Amino acid sequence: MYDAPDQPPPKPKKLDADFNPDRPAKSRQGRRLQRIREEIERNRTEGPKYPTWLLASLLIVIVAAFVLIVVYA
Repeated sequence: MYDAPDQPPPKPKKLDADFNPDRPAKSRQGRRLQRIREEIERNRTEGPKYPTWLLASLLIVIVAAFVLIVVYA
């Protein structure tokens, strides 16, 4: 294989042993993974916006209204 003399030598590849999820990433994919990690952590620590019982009762009301419309139409 012919290597041109004006090309720099290839950079050595990083090993997985260097990986530290707490260190800010420099690549685009690393920054994306860091944002995903932060979002998952934020979702785990924060509680739900609306109580589950409220969402369940709203779903029951919507389904019941749909059934009533279909039955009495």
